[in-house]
Amino acid sequence: MNMRANYYIVISLLLMSITAFPAGGQSSSESIGFYTAGCIQNSQKLEETGLGYQVIRLSRERYYGHPSLIEFIKYIGKHTKAKLNSTLLIGDLSQQIGGPLHSDHNSHQTGLDADIMYLNQNNGNSVLSVSEREDINPVSVLTDDKKHIDKDMWGNKYTALLVLASAHPDVERIFVNPVIKKKLCDNHAGQDWLNKIRPWYDHDGHFHVRLKCPKGSLICENQKSVKIGDGCGEDLEQWFSRPAKSDEDNKKSKPEAKKVRQMPEICKDILSR
Repeated sequence: MNMRANYYIVISLLLMSITAFPAGGQSSSESIGFYTAGCIQNSQKLEETGLGYQVIRLSRERYYGHPSLIEFIKYIGKHTKAKLNSTLLIGDLSQQIGGPLHSDHNSHQTGLDADIMYLNQNNGNSVLSVSEREDINPVSVLTDDKKHIDKDMWGNKYTALLVLASAHPDVERIFVNPVIKKKLCDNHAGQDWLNKIRPWYDHDGHFHVRLKCPKGSLICENQKSVKIGDGCGEDLEQWFSRPAKSDEDNKKSKPEAKKVRQMPEICKDILSR
């Protein structure tokens, strides 16, 4: 697909998403605390198969979220199917009552985070069995040295997918690998949707969507707003300015300072039941 065709896909998805958001509003569910120190009351379960999406690794039981997150997954699945003729593979959301996950995640605690695979690994749009879903893990779209995009792995539809996701008003951030952010900046610098696309280590086989605190979640803490602009300048370059290290080493000296947050007392009670 040439650049002109890609341009029209991106623009059409953006215009479509602006006019097709599901109606918002309050609900009985409540996200409590911060994304890395919180919980959720009255979460909603994401159906394992829906229009344009399938949940993977069901045994982990991380398919719960605030209703606003569930609606977002259904929204992006529906439009991905309609516009890109593809099926999204959905990884971790949150546990039923939120709280810390038993893995390297330190977020996904308030029912407002979702991992979405870049690649559709189910050979088309067939419905995967439970056992088939268990064996699916993110496949990197980077070269082996992690310094460049693998041209055989990356497709224009992934750019279009990120445009669609970032245009949704409930989306606060979308985390991608810094190399992916750089590619997007090289091709689309100055475009408003890039503001929500934030660089973060790993995230080379999936992107991480984070929603804003929903209405009615009075003890929910939003992340600090990002600077105005496309994020393609100095903020991005600092991710490449240090000597090459492993992702694990870089996490210990990442550009954004990490604030240690305390779990709200109500969450301690909910998680101890």
